[in-house]
Amino acid sequence: MNIDIPKLVKAAVPESEGRNARIVSDNMTRSNYRDSNFLSQDFPRARPKLYVTAEDDDFDEITLGEWRDENFDVEYLPMGSSADKYRSKIRSLSKKKMGPCETFGIVAYGDAAAICLEHYHVMDNNPEFKLGLLIAYYPTAIPDPKGHFPSSISTLVHLAAGEEIGITKQTQMVGIQGKRRTTRKKVESGIGTGGTLRLAYPTYTYDAVPGFAEHDLEEYSKVPAELAWSRSLSAARKAFNNHVDLELVLEENVQVLTRTDAAKRQKTDRELILLRAGKFFTRNLNQTMSTYTTHKSPHVTHMPTLTGGIGASELERFYSQFFSNPPSLKLTLISRTIGADRVVDEVHVRFKHTEEMPWILPGVPPTNKRVEVLVVSIVGLRGGKLYHEHVYWDQASVLVQTGLLDPELVPDAARKNGVQRLPVVGREAARRVLKGWDPDEEGEADNELISGWGDEDEQGDEGDENGAGQDRERQKKKDSNKNDSDKKDSAKKDSSKKDSSMKESDKKASNEKDSDEKESDKQDLDEKGSDNKGLPERPKSSTENSSDKS
Repeated sequence: MNIDIPKLVKAAVPESEGRNARIVSDNMTRSNYRDSNFLSQDFPRARPKLYVTAEDDDFDEITLGEWRDENFDVEYLPMGSSADKYRSKIRSLSKKKMGPCETFGIVAYGDAAAICLEHYHVMDNNPEFKLGLLIAYYPTAIPDPKGHFPSSISTLVHLAAGEEIGITKQTQMVGIQGKRRTTRKKVESGIGTGGTLRLAYPTYTYDAVPGFAEHDLEEYSKVPAELAWSRSLSAARKAFNNHVDLELVLEENVQVLTRTDAAKRQKTDRELILLRAGKFFTRNLNQTMSTYTTHKSPHVTHMPTLTGGIGASELERFYSQFFSNPPSLKLTLISRTIGADRVVDEVHVRFKHTEEMPWILPGVPPTNKRVEVLVVSIVGLRGGKLYHEHVYWDQASVLVQTGLLDPELVPDAARKNGVQRLPVVGREAARRVLKGWDPDEEGEADNELISGWGDEDEQGDEGDENGAGQDRERQKKKDSNKNDSDKKDSAKKDSSKKDSSMKESDKKASNEKDSDEKESDKQDLDEKGSDNKGLPERPKSSTENSSDKS
């Protein structure tokens, strides 16, 4: 029996202005619920709700704008003077009208962050699991470092190293919560260069003071603020499953793509490969500049030569007048690492220096030399636009390949200190990364520039690459020792023969009673002379030779 559910609902709930039931789609009679985009990443969704909260009535507009640029629905929530009223305020956030399966996030600062951490550390305070994200900047107190947050809340804490904060612990026995105790402790620097603290919830420390992440405060510090922003944005993207294709944004900066090109290759927009490089080949200035941020001043810096530009006007001039490349330029992407707000590329760059290239060889006329170098590009993005680009490469290798630097020309002062050669290499460094370019060189170090490395190899294990050569050396030594042993055995045999010959001659001399002493002496001398036959003649010394000549 077929039941028409939509008609059944309409009959049970008559259409009226205030009714709470509404037929959205006739999915029982049509197959549009099987559409390819239904509930996929491309399915229309509301922007994630994000509450930013702090003590003051006003807050940093730049930070609020950055969250909005990342497609978040941002609302600022001041803490006010009463902590109790503030707790009631954040408790009411879960009761606000939201769509099915929708959650919200909180980014809190200072005292407000401390209250939010304490409140949501208890599972009962998020009964409907509406809070999905909690980011705390330099809270004045944190919950028990060994106590985990509910799994429904993605938590992230940023602390200023060296500051004294409160640590709140609450005893619990047989499910009954006891008194809360707060102790003051100094925030230690985290492990490694990232400042990670080993707590039950993700926590990082920064070499800064509270307020380092707010642009409108004197305590603002760019380096820790940028690092904390990257971590916060990454946590927010994961919590709301808010994926952004940063790779496509980056390629649009490097590349000009057209629908015609896509049709010729029969590729979808996502599968488009490099056809024309925007700033590297076609130098499409409008396309290149459209990929940079407008709400923040973008900048590009090629670190080895300090070329590039700050701001839209300088970048436009740089790319239009100074970013020139020969037609032989070829880029090969070796690796790409994508984060929440940045993309790191490792690129093999190859070209013949047939025209001036101010970005990599400023002030150098064409040398007609071939150059291969590895380039590392770190691109930061804001709101789907390029905010900054830092580019690194081995400039010494470029100078060696273009004939501008000779590794054998060591300054006199350095040569007096024992330096025999400048520790730089040419194109072999770039070629090592291209697997298969040279079967014997696949990205492995050879340590040829390290003095004494070869000596260590001679004393190494038999299993290394020099084992065969070492075996041959050992075999030569064995053969040499064997030859010496054979010579010694031969000498012993000759000596024994001589001894027996001497004995026979002595016996013969004693039996010849009738011979006189002169004959006996002569015979003895002849026998001794015969014994010395076959022995090598002792080489004369230099004094003997000089006396002979005189």
